[in-house]
Amino acid sequence: MSGWFARVGLPLSRDEQAAVGGLIDSVAPQASGEVTLLTSWQDALQFLRACELDPTWWDQEEREREWLWTRVAELQTESTLLQAMAALQERLDAQVRAALIAAGAKDPAVIGEAMGSMLLAAQQNALAELAGEPPEHRFRRKFALFEGGRWPLGYHAARFVLF
Repeated sequence: MSGWFARVGLPLSRDEQAAVGGLIDSVAPQASGEVTLLTSWQDALQFLRACELDPTWWDQEEREREWLWTRVAELQTESTLLQAMAALQERLDAQVRAALIAAGAKDPAVIGEAMGSMLLAAQQNALAELAGEPPEHRFRRKFALFEGGRWPLGYHAARFVLF
């Protein structure tokens, strides 16, 4: 079982630093690699609200997701793909919600954002796997951070932010 959200707010371990560095390299290879670690659920929510004003990260991820979806849809029917994504969400929903509450998330808005972010990352990871992408792919790296107990919030204003 995964440690969903079990490490939010804690200092980064050496392995996490390496994982985040790899993710930054896959997202913004020319970036300085600055990492900002948030320490509260409210800070995470505020960061996500600020990102709504600059959707660069979201747009970049969405283009990659669409590209992977197109590749995978060539290998299987779209109906099969939609069923697989729905099954993935159903399998993860209850355990992730319970993990969020155990990790101290109380605000329904925070829980909703965290659930949505994690489930999107799970779907992105599944698409990357189905498309045959290596473990170094940005979606696979991002999902690994979630599995390790972190909440990777995104790349914004020349820094990668996680909780």
